[in-house]
Amino acid sequence: MNNSKVKARNVPIESVVKNILAVRKISASDRQVLRLALFSLHSLSITEQDQIQTIYEELEAGRISLIK
Repeated sequence: MNNSKVKARNVPIESVVKNILAVRKISASDRQVLRLALFSLHSLSITEQDQIQTIYEELEAGRISLIK
């Protein structure tokens, strides 16, 4: 596994979600952390699943934007 993937997975999802909701934007590094969390072998807790669902709902509703 490359080093950036290891670093991204060590970032708590809760802190990424709080940041996204605070700034109302999802950066490339935020997307990478969420993607790695979703596709990792590590099972997500119910809380983490709920947090990611909240981000998805806010994005779908247009209340969060993607930064390229």
